[in-house]
Amino acid sequence: MKQGEQEAKMILVRKGVAFDDNYHDDNSRPSMPDFKYLDEERFLEVTHTLHNNAIITHINRFHRKSTAEQLEIMEKARNVYDRIHEYRYPNTEEGMAQYRCDLKLVKSHMGYDPTKWDFAEKLYEFYCDSPIIECSTENILREVREKGEKHKSGNTDLFIFVLEDEFRVMMDLLHSGPQNGCYGAFFKAILRSPFPAVYVCAWNWETQTYEIDDPLIMKFEKTENGGMVAGRI
Repeated sequence: MKQGEQEAKMILVRKGVAFDDNYHDDNSRPSMPDFKYLDEERFLEVTHTLHNNAIITHINRFHRKSTAEQLEIMEKARNVYDRIHEYRYPNTEEGMAQYRCDLKLVKSHMGYDPTKWDFAEKLYEFYCDSPIIECSTENILREVREKGEKHKSGNTDLFIFVLEDEFRVMMDLLHSGPQNGCYGAFFKAILRSPFPAVYVCAWNWETQTYEIDDPLIMKFEKTENGGMVAGRI
């Protein structure tokens, strides 16, 4: 059983959802959902936004350095990051050389490439000294799209564990209302997906723990008239 599956099931059971304990994802067919609801042909797939494996599990070259050396590199990376975003470079050959050098440093240290504006592209947070985490609703919608490609039947719900900061960003977007263009885009992306319902639930990435009894969780559920209802559960 993959990370978070049992926790998602426990959360929904506490919300009154019943599951068929005789069903198992035994890989007997492609893209089998993780769980089946009791007494109906509907299923549940559980996933996380991209960050669930970004905890450092081995000592890399950066962490073998002394504390003083690590702090020096971190300070340099912060200064470089600010310089890039303020674009403090002379329009000379030397300035462009410094710019390219700075880009290389922030990517190797933070896993961040500031020259790319494609939000669908995943960060290289697994291959750098000290990964940064990008929290946005796009991370949530990426999972909706990617899992939707695997579960097109229309009888599977999706349960997404997200970072606590991602949950807060999502709630800020929902509270902003229709005057925010991203508000409508978020709902449209879920409506276009094959999932009858999408659960978005916060978990603690830093401690790798899940709140079972009183989680931060939202449910987005399609209606028969083509609309959607959304709310905390």
